[in-house]
Amino acid sequence: MGIVKFKSKAAGDIVMFKSNAEQMFRIMGIEAGSRGVIEPKDLSHAHAQLVAAINTERMARAGNPVNEDELSVEEKIALKNHVSLEQRAYPLLKMLEEAQKKNVDVHWGF
Repeated sequence: MGIVKFKSKAAGDIVMFKSNAEQMFRIMGIEAGSRGVIEPKDLSHAHAQLVAAINTERMARAGNPVNEDELSVEEKIALKNHVSLEQRAYPLLKMLEEAQKKNVDVHWGF
């Protein structure tokens, strides 16, 4: 399992597992190579795509509440340890916002 490091002059570095970063790239509609950049003109779109996906996940959870009494022990553990898209994307969302404010790129590398 590899890692991806996001960098921007607007914020501190973010380190993410490669599989999670690839999920973010898919959501943002970015073709991810081993290195890349999100230019200032594309930051708003990337941010909006992440926010839309987070809102979709929130609505799905709200529409399908889990009855923990019906879950197995393993399912309860998995539910307790679940990391939502919102939690996982939060640092990147903040970096995109700060990069937009300062009109600078966001770079990444595997």
